[in-house]
Amino acid sequence: MSTFRKKMGKIGVTAVMGLGILATANFAHASNDNVPYSFTLKPNYANSYTTSRYRQTSNTSNKFKVNLAYSSEGSGTYATFWLDKSGTRVSDVHDVKQGSGNHYYTPFSTANQSYVRLGAENNNYSASSYSVSGYWDEEIN
Repeated sequence: MSTFRKKMGKIGVTAVMGLGILATANFAHASNDNVPYSFTLKPNYANSYTTSRYRQTSNTSNKFKVNLAYSSEGSGTYATFWLDKSGTRVSDVHDVKQGSGNHYYTPFSTANQSYVRLGAENNNYSASSYSVSGYWDEEIN
């Protein structure tokens, strides 16, 4: 085999390997992430939402995560969270206590393989608004 043909073969193998690495790097893997959120809990049970994220799993046992790290209402107060898809609730609602760490909840099957967002409201009727922040993840594995 000529030297030229050997060089061309090596270049071809290197190009195929490089394309394979690039293709793998662009593939999104689900993992237990801490996606920050911050918004205002509106008065009178009005809803607030994060931006949407794609939930790629087809399994409802792959839970979503909520962590209420801060609330201007005070330490140990509660907020109500759920998973939302285009204005439709795709999980049960859950009251989460500020400072209580990560909570993992099972979504409805309608949340799978679609864009979802975290919905929230104050857990009690109030004419006041409060700032809240923390972390969430649309799927944990």
